Amino acid sequence: MTILLIVFYVAIVLLISGVMFFIVRLVRNPERQINKRVEEFSEVYNKQEEDDTPRILQNQDFGHLTALNTLLDKLSVLKKINRLIKQADSKLTAAKLIVFIVFMSFLGFLIGMKINVFFMIVFMAGFGSIPVVHLYIQRAKRLKAFIRAFPDSIDMMASAIRAGHAFNQAMQLVGNEAPDPVGIEFKRTYEQYNLGLNLKDVLLEMTDRVNSLDLKLFVTAILLQKETGGNLTEILDKISYTIRERFKLIGQIKTFTAQGRMSAIILGALPLVFVLFISGLNPDYLTPLFHDKLGHYFILIAVFLQIFGFIVIQKIVKIKYQ
Repeated sequence: MTILLIVFYVAIVLLISGVMFFIVRLVRNPERQINKRVEEFSEVYNKQEEDDTPRILQNQDFGHLTALNTLLDKLSVLKKINRLIKQADSKLTAAKLIVFIVFMSFLGFLIGMKINVFFMIVFMAGFGSIPVVHLYIQRAKRLKAFIRAFPDSIDMMASAIRAGHAFNQAMQLVGNEAPDPVGIEFKRTYEQYNLGLNLKDVLLEMTDRVNSLDLKLFVTAILLQKETGGNLTEILDKISYTIRERFKLIGQIKTFTAQGRMSAIILGALPLVFVLFISGLNPDYLTPLFHDKLGHYFILIAVFLQIFGFIVIQKIVKIKYQ
């Protein structure tokens, strides 16, 4: 039975991969010979060091999965995945992410298969979501680091403009001197602008890579100043002051909602602690819950209600400020 399940899973993965490869060949067939000849002439350029190439021009494909990347780019439903990868500043591509999800799902499939079908499905979903959850955590950490260093970067830019530098030179200064990820984003934006792209386009592209309300405020003020005029250094000083005042307000909000957030943590951990406590006192007491089919349904309902309750409490105590 175990071997049959593994063969069935592998057959499904191979079937889906084959269909996707066939579709890609149909889409790219007229261009395949041309692309092959271009690749032959461009091999010499691929030997150059990657650090010498501006970040905006660096290749984002994933080796032999270029065909899969092409197919994924044509699916509009995966634009959110590409945006998540971009905001997390990950080296992954959509093709890499899907490969990792399939691999982790198969790992969960192997682990859960040794227990029963219910845990097999749960482990497949849980392990398969690990790469996506990792990207969300990475994006949150990056956004937090960006927001923390952004006011000082604005002050640096204002000082550079006040000293007589142009706006693009001030961006270059921030890109070279500011800590990451602020320095990386401004350096990337400066490279795009230096290559001849429109200032409005490169600034809006930066707001797409970093989903921060503070950055959107900064970009809006810069674009308005370019159209209507005004004292740019004064505008930047006011933006920096506004962001720091928002930090104070966010701190007060976290203080006022600390009790509610602690309640969510305690209520969420209480069932797990209760199960561990009862299992320690009487290991056989909860055995029917894990071995009986009806017990599996009760576990599924309990997990769903726990997640639902945690989400409701988070919606109540969390103030959206981004």
